[in-house]
Amino acid sequence: MDTIQTAKHDIATTQWSDIILLWFVGVFAAMQFAKFSISYDNLIITYNMSGASIGALLSIVGAIGLVFGVVSGVLSGHLGYRKVLIGSLCIGGAMSLLQSTLPPYSVLMTSRIIEGISHLGIVVAAPTLMLRHSSENAQSLVMGLWGTFFGVAFAITGWAGGMLLPVYGSSGLFLTHAIISIPLITYFLIFSKESAKQTIAGSIPSIRALFLSTIKVYANPRTCLPGVVFLFQTSMFVALLTFVPRISSDDSVKNLLLILLPLCSIAGTFLSGALSQYLLRPPNLLAMAYFCVALATFSVVAFENEPQLFLYSAFFLLLMSGVVQGATFTLIPFLAKNESEQAMSNGAIAQLGNLGATIGPPVFAYGIDINGTQGMFLIVVILCIAGCCVGLLSRRY
Repeated sequence: MDTIQTAKHDIATTQWSDIILLWFVGVFAAMQFAKFSISYDNLIITYNMSGASIGALLSIVGAIGLVFGVVSGVLSGHLGYRKVLIGSLCIGGAMSLLQSTLPPYSVLMTSRIIEGISHLGIVVAAPTLMLRHSSENAQSLVMGLWGTFFGVAFAITGWAGGMLLPVYGSSGLFLTHAIISIPLITYFLIFSKESAKQTIAGSIPSIRALFLSTIKVYANPRTCLPGVVFLFQTSMFVALLTFVPRISSDDSVKNLLLILLPLCSIAGTFLSGALSQYLLRPPNLLAMAYFCVALATFSVVAFENEPQLFLYSAFFLLLMSGVVQGATFTLIPFLAKNESEQAMSNGAIAQLGNLGATIGPPVFAYGIDINGTQGMFLIVVILCIAGCCVGLLSRRY
């Protein structure tokens, strides 16, 4: 394949204002995770419950994506991506407003389940609409930008939480998140339009049809391969952010890494858009980045007792991990032939990404318990080989 196969667009140039706002919608969606992660300790005190109970509030949002990821991609095409986006923003804002009242735990858990539906709708609809508003020659850049939304959300929420939590508590943080949804909803209600031809004709499919559609997504390499690649990436991403800083025995290095590693990942994700746009096709970029992740992990393990070299190795590791993440998103317009396939790919990414984030940390923790940093290196190598093979396989389609 000599050229990137993408959906045909009616627009001649990239509409960056819409794309940036859609990216902010993604940041809003990622804050649905970040706000509970940042306020974790506060919530334990407020509700006087165990860490496991509060942790369930954090993970349940991802569980919705794990179960319904592909289904959401199919349904969004029938309902209309703009409608799904606006509806998801409204639900997300309303749930944050409810959470700001610090309701009983059962109500809070119910609100998080509903918020999971909101999150899933956004991460399927927003990137699909971003591709719609981009010209063909800017799609890799646009997807590279999209891939940064999670890291940026955690960085912003961590900064805002540091100011809000000591003064206003979790309630103030949740209320701020609710307020953020208002200008976004207003913009997409007033200034964005969706023609009838941009949705799939016909009534909402039955449960059986949705099940068959899910099978169809995973039977089609063009829609499932980005999700499979993302499974290997998310399996190690959260674990690397969690365990790499803790390898160092130097507290100053450890604290520095906890702050800077997410930023390195964001930089790598954005860099991948430019690399795949101008230098390497997404499959080749994925193979190179996975190789570099394995090499950087070897350096981290080899230099764990040399603080400066360890620091540089860790920076490079998360930079390349970010490149893998961004290249995964640029693989979507590379493979998908139309907007429907793009949405289904985003659904598969949501589903398999949540699976990877769920199973990755405990697997890494077990490997480290059994064989220390060598166990971590072995797991990374296995994931990198698998991701590299799948990335290169995508060149056939």
